[in-house]
Amino acid sequence: MPAHRNGDKRYPRPHEILYRGLVWAFVGALYAAMFVPVFEVTNNVLPFWIAPVFATIAATAGGALVYSSAQLAIQTAIFSNIAVFAYLLSQGVVVSPLGPTLVGAGVGTVTGGVYGLLVKESKIYRAEAKLMAGIVAGGAASIIGLVWVVIVDDKLVWLIALLAPMSGMIYLKLTASFVERFSDVLPPVGDGAVAGLVIGAFVGFGLWLGGAIALEKVVPEWHATFDRIKDIGLLAIAVASVTTFVMGMVKTALRLNWGDPYDQ
Repeated sequence: MPAHRNGDKRYPRPHEILYRGLVWAFVGALYAAMFVPVFEVTNNVLPFWIAPVFATIAATAGGALVYSSAQLAIQTAIFSNIAVFAYLLSQGVVVSPLGPTLVGAGVGTVTGGVYGLLVKESKIYRAEAKLMAGIVAGGAASIIGLVWVVIVDDKLVWLIALLAPMSGMIYLKLTASFVERFSDVLPPVGDGAVAGLVIGAFVGFGLWLGGAIALEKVVPEWHATFDRIKDIGLLAIAVASVTTFVMGMVKTALRLNWGDPYDQ
């Protein structure tokens, strides 16, 4: 990384600090976009204290897979979007989100498996290690969420704003050791399938949500959950983007290395 000197230290240039901040802002937006639907869906069917735990783990692990598998994420998004869109048209668009999510996950699994088989130079083999690191990091950060909902039981947006950078910091602390120890658990086909499944499911649910917002029509049993997601979704994404943007800039400006093996 180019830098200029000040005494015996090397400091990143302003444009580098801004770039890293923007990268982390994207991560924060992705985190919130995963957290809110998982939280609301879980909160609708399970005891209230499970929702923040499950949502934090899912958003951290899912975000790690999407962010670290950029090429696969793009390809999976293309094929899953086509398949889910065709499914929605064939079913009359206004359906339960379960169908689109399963279709997206299925197409994503196949796309990821093929990608892992054919793209030999890909580093998709790290997927299972990053998934494990994300699950553990999310589990650790979810303690904050659990305490929050027990004490506050409100202000979910501000909880997400706190959890997004916190989960990222914990994940970076863990990922180096997990990549070193668990990168060979699955063959590339399995790694790609795991990453594709998560990405495809996210795409499927997101396309259902976008269609529901555009048409302003939802099947009755999902109406309350849909309304809660719509009410806080955009604000949560915006606020989480801001907190992770600040974290990314501070991390870069102070040259803090929290254990990210790709930050050397």
